[in-house]
Amino acid sequence: MKRFPLLLILFIFSVSGYSQTITAENFEANFDTLLANMDKEDWVVTEKLSSDLLRYADPKSELDLEAKGLRYMYIYSVAGLLNEKKLSKEKALDKIKPLKGKEMIMRVLPFNSSCYINCVHLDKDRKNTFFSGVNNNEGTQIFSFEYVTIKNGITESEAELKGKYISLRGKLSEISVEGQTLPHFKLFFTEGTYEFMEP
Repeated sequence: MKRFPLLLILFIFSVSGYSQTITAENFEANFDTLLANMDKEDWVVTEKLSSDLLRYADPKSELDLEAKGLRYMYIYSVAGLLNEKKLSKEKALDKIKPLKGKEMIMRVLPFNSSCYINCVHLDKDRKNTFFSGVNNNEGTQIFSFEYVTIKNGITESEAELKGKYISLRGKLSEISVEGQTLPHFKLFFTEGTYEFMEP
């Protein structure tokens, strides 16, 4: 998958542009610019822009869906900077600690039990929990290991889930950083939900 899968679950805005001050008038344009730069994996730009957009959207109930996606895009951008060693582990953790306890919409990824690169499978050690190995588009960098515990349980079998694209939501409960050569986040989410998306 070359394009950032959040395009499948968030609004896709048609106007492009950039502004350092986010307003109601330019929110859509800046969101579109963010999505374009997520595809290009320009983490310096996306970290700043996702932070600015989230600061604007977070207190507004009418932008609740966007805020949930922006929180995850911010973490994803910080993870990109961490993996490229443009941020220390300590600085990266400091940046995302304020998001603990917040609900997020994660990347849409395919279910594949034998895959650990940009895919979802059932966690073997935790009941009713999906595990996602999240990487850059080419799968050459590790960004995060994510564990989402589903509050109402996972009703499908592994065979029934095979090949389906899954959208996960959850509340961020634990954050840590692992790895020396390829530093990455380890994230745990509670109160999770999931739904199937079209590929």
